[in-house]
Amino acid sequence: MRDLYPASMGTDPQVRSYSYHRPRARGPQRPSAPAPSRSADLVGEVLGRLGGSGRALEFRVFDCYMRVVGENLRARSMPERLVGTTLFVRAATSPLAHELTLLRAEILERMATEMGQGIVLELRTRVGRIPTSAI
Repeated sequence: MRDLYPASMGTDPQVRSYSYHRPRARGPQRPSAPAPSRSADLVGEVLGRLGGSGRALEFRVFDCYMRVVGENLRARSMPERLVGTTLFVRAATSPLAHELTLLRAEILERMATEMGQGIVLELRTRVGRIPTSAI
């Protein structure tokens, strides 16, 4: 069987029959890429750096409130919403709302210690029914 290609072309891509080499393009060297990170680490780092925003910050504040108030207040109150730096809390009874108002400075201080200064500066209460699923 006769070869379809002339000897100068060859069929083996590794064998080059010509001596001309194309010059390699020279330019600025790219810096090496950093090692990949886990997305969970990145999200935690970014939210920690930014303090969170929107619903993410609200959920962090709610979680912090539930940890710092203790079991007794946790069962009879619940955070409702965060508006700016004001946390609105629903209390089961009027006397409990008054107690939360009296404990406001201590609660805000504990939250500032855990989350950082300037995130929650005010605590407002209102009386309402606490859903059993929230307890």
